[in-house]
Parts: sequence; structure tokens; C-alpha cells
Amino acid sequence: MNQIAESFFSCLSGSEEFATVPILEADKLTERDFKKEWVDKNRACLIKDAVKHWPISLKCRNKEYWLKTFDNFGLSVYPHHNHNDSKVHEEGKIEMNFHDAIEHLFANEDLVISMPSQVIIDVKGQYTKRFQTFKDDLGKFSFLPSPPLPRNYPQLRCFLYRRAATAWHWHKVDETLMCQVRGSKRVGLLDPRVRHPEAVIKFLMSESYLSGDKLDPSLKAKSYMVTVEENDALYIPPYWFHGVVPCDEKIGLTAAFCWRSPAHIFGNFSNYFVRDLYRKMYHPITRWSYIAPFFGIYAGTSYAIKKLLRKI
Repeated sequence: MNQIAESFFSCLSGSEEFATVPILEADKLTERDFKKEWVDKNRACLIKDAVKHWPISLKCRNKEYWLKTFDNFGLSVYPHHNHNDSKVHEEGKIEMNFHDAIEHLFANEDLVISMPSQVIIDVKGQYTKRFQTFKDDLGKFSFLPSPPLPRNYPQLRCFLYRRAATAWHWHKVDETLMCQVRGSKRVGLLDPRVRHPEAVIKFLMSESYLSGDKLDPSLKAKSYMVTVEENDALYIPPYWFHGVVPCDEKIGLTAAFCWRSPAHIFGNFSNYFVRDLYRKMYHPITRWSYIAPFFGIYAGTSYAIKKLLRKI
């Protein structure tokens, strides 16, 4: 995994100088402080022991739990890392039943195996049929007891894998807690306040770093590195580029929990990623195209008020 991590992270100029995201303790973090200091300010942080109390954290280590608890539904399994390019990502895809995929995962005969983005709770907050039994094995967050439903992403997705990294990408909407239930990961992050963001996006989304290419030093952004250990949750705000590489060769289980961003996050029009979001609402024309102008006024006003009151 060290070689993969090197290709993912050394592409950034000055990567040896990665900063560390602030580290918080879940049992000491209040809902008010989490929202005020991190979500409202669009700042990433690591929250230790955020999911330690989830029953799944112990149950997932047992193969029989997966075989006896869940139906044998069909799914796609990938023998490679998770890529941005859909054509590249689909190469080598294998269709198999869930129980066979679990057997492969535990047999440890594949160099890389990934079962990405299984939806546990949909965007409306409903458990999907195949994962109804997860209800008793998950838990809430003490610092986020009643989050609003997300706007775009499912509320909870899980990623089962062994040695599978995920290419650099960013979330255009919704807040995310990357919860590391099993295994640990190294995550690189880029502050969205970057010079020439179009060039950074083009470089990272093309994944040319896998071929040894380096990001132009003049485009250097403030970069962070963090190790997300078992039971930790990494808070990843919208617009933050992040690349993810497992630290070990264990069977890994990551849960991505999402909720709706406060409106002012979409009102900072000096942010390239915000402007780009509104531009793309019109290509193609959808129901969001008609809502965008009104939401933009509301979000911009909300941002201006918070800025005036020095709350962000």
C-alpha cells in the first residue's frame, strides 16, 4: 500500500509538508461546537471514537455475520481501485452474488477487491430493502443527533474492500462523515481556496498522478494528511478534494454518512466551486435549473449575514 500512497500523495508539490487536520474527541464535542466551528466554517476535522459504540464495528469482522444476516443479492465487484473515469472504472467489473463476494473478500486471494457505494439509507432517510437488518447494528453521533436529510447523496453508504484506494475527488453538495468502521486509511485533503482551481481539478480528476505526473508547483494548495483509524470519523466538507488509500491489508468497512449543508455554504460566490455548481445546474436543464436563482439569492443573503456577524 505504500507504493499506492506514494503515487496518490507525492504528486502534490511540497507533499512532505502536509498539515494535519484538527483532531477532536467525540465524547467532548458538542453539537453546537461542531456546527459552529466546523460545519458553518467549511473546515475539515478528525473525530476520534465517533462510531466506537456502533454494534457493527465488532460484528463485521465475522464472515458468518454477512452470510447469515443479508440476502444473496447481485452486485458489481471491482478488482481494482476506485477510479473517476467511468470507462476505466468499469474495466474488469465482475457481476456476482453478495455471498460469493463476501467469500472472496475473506479468502484474501485477490490483490484488490472493492464493493463500493452500497446504499444503506437513501436520500429520503429510508433503509433500503436489502439492508433493513442494519437498523440494529448502526448508531447515532453524539455531536450530530438529528441531522437534516441530504440534498443529493444517500444518507448512508457503505464501502467494503481490501486494498482498494479511491481516486482524488470532491463532493459538490452535502456534508460527509467518513466513518472508518473496520481497517484504517490515509486521507489527503486539499483546502478549496486554491489558486487556478480549474487546473487543479483537471490534474486530479484525470488521475495522471498514477503515471508519476506532478501538480504544477505554482498551483500549490494548502494540503492536509490524516490517518483515519478504526472507530474514527473524518468530517469532509463540500469542495474539499480528497484521495483515500488503505493503511493495511485488512478487510475494510467504511460508512459515508451525509446530511444537508447549511444554505450559506452555497452563497460564497467568491468560491470557484460554488460558482461551478450553479453553472452546472443549467447543463442539462432540470428542475434544479428553475430553483437555482431563488436558492442562490437565499444562500447569498445567508452568507452575507453570517459574514457581517463574523460567524464565518
